Amino acid sequence: MKHIFLSIVSLFLICGINAESINPQNAKLQKVTVYVSGAHMYYSESVTLKTGNNEFIFENISPFINEASLQASCKNGVITEVKHQLIYIEKPIISKKYDKEIVMVLDSIEDVNFGLQDIKNKLYVLETEKTMLLNNRIMKGQQLRDSLALLRDGLILLRERLNSIYEQNLKLEKQKSKLNKKLNKLNERYKELVLLQSGQNLINNEQAKNQIVVNIFSEINTNTQVLFNYFVSQASWIPQYDLQASSVTGNLNLKYFASLTQNTGIQWNNVYLTLSTSNPSENNIKPILNPWFLSYQQYLRKDKSILKKQEIRSNAEPSSSKYGSDDVTEDADEKYLTDYITMTENLIRTEYEIAMKYTISSDAKSHKVMINQKETGMNLKFATVPKICTDAFLLAKITGWEEMNILPGMARVYFDGSYVGETYLNSSTTQDTLDINLGRDKSIAVSRNKIKEKSKIKFINDEKIDRRTIEIIVKNTKNIPIDMLIEDQIPVVKGTNEIKVKLISSSNGELDENSGILKWDLKLKAKEQVKIKFEYEISYPKDKIIVGL
Repeated sequence: MKHIFLSIVSLFLICGINAESINPQNAKLQKVTVYVSGAHMYYSESVTLKTGNNEFIFENISPFINEASLQASCKNGVITEVKHQLIYIEKPIISKKYDKEIVMVLDSIEDVNFGLQDIKNKLYVLETEKTMLLNNRIMKGQQLRDSLALLRDGLILLRERLNSIYEQNLKLEKQKSKLNKKLNKLNERYKELVLLQSGQNLINNEQAKNQIVVNIFSEINTNTQVLFNYFVSQASWIPQYDLQASSVTGNLNLKYFASLTQNTGIQWNNVYLTLSTSNPSENNIKPILNPWFLSYQQYLRKDKSILKKQEIRSNAEPSSSKYGSDDVTEDADEKYLTDYITMTENLIRTEYEIAMKYTISSDAKSHKVMINQKETGMNLKFATVPKICTDAFLLAKITGWEEMNILPGMARVYFDGSYVGETYLNSSTTQDTLDINLGRDKSIAVSRNKIKEKSKIKFINDEKIDRRTIEIIVKNTKNIPIDMLIEDQIPVVKGTNEIKVKLISSSNGELDENSGILKWDLKLKAKEQVKIKFEYEISYPKDKIIVGL
């Protein structure tokens, strides 16, 4: 019998231990890797493992967790299960705890309402008395037989009574205002007590909790670290650049920033950041080619709406994000920021690991983070395209920009300490040299004209020949020599052999036959003026109309 009793006691003890609830731990967010779209959040928490199976519950989890990305590890144990769960607060049992206070508040509300009714009655009496006084025939002077003495006494009485009425009215209005404020407070308190009584306030104020549950098997009792991470899509970063060019040093300082936003539902408090150029949200599956079939077209007609849509699609320009107008301030320690940044590359992405901690709120606002900086040499050259615009533009031509592993984005441009404007930094180009626009220069005069006396049209047999002569004049009004790039063009024929374009003369210009672009690289002395002429002719059947001419 004694053995049976001990067995029952042991059984109850074991059940009591197993039934003991597990207290959730507030997991510490240690590091976040932010992608172009999305972020990976990494946690680390100290735990004590007992021999056998252990279960841990962690909170401070984003409500936007991607459950498929959840993974965990533990050095001194085996992870048997890791999962995400959502916990709701149970509605408490309704009690009579606040009955007495609710009755007291209701009594006070009743007293205040009686007080307000009393004031309302007194105000009505005063208003009635005032009306009677003002409508009295003596006060209006309607009885001609009344003496002046009687009228004077009536006016004195009217003034005294009206002053008394207005004075009492003002006091009653003040009392009414105080009672209304008191009534509002009592009503608010009554609502709070009703919620406390029913337990509804807890349900309304508490959100559902997101938790990570980790089960670990251990062979020994030990202390260790549990690591887990998951992906969320409510974070991103876009590149921003500051380009600071100096004509004194001949160098260009390129500062590479990330405009980072996060709306993950939890604050990133004192975490390490890594910025990655990859995008897990994109489709990462290689496309598959399907058979390409040819057949006769049955109908040549094409719906106009389809043509219009295709035209809009072909003319659409890719949009680019512009960052805000917050000014960049020069900090004396800013040049040392790059000492805390480690750049790593693999086959598909570049990552910038920052050895400094950041605190970023979940507010969907832009937070600026510097990720790289490089000073490189540049060649300054002016350029103009007079067919479109007769202004001269200053370009900074830089090489070695590939080492920055930058993404396409908007850049703010400064030249010799002055803000020039914004430009688009196209890092997707395959050229070795990257052109940075530093702004217009009005001190270089450029003109482009068609010389009419040398431009003519003639007919030979069934062919029409259109000859044109263009003259470009560039004058350097500066007191220093400059390098100048001039660009123009001749038409290019596409889709037919009946139209022929021939460049007759170009003043030693360089022609790209595929694009029809003409270029002249010139060195202009101070105050020097240069004239450039190029002549070309277009021949085509005289009975045809040429599109684009």
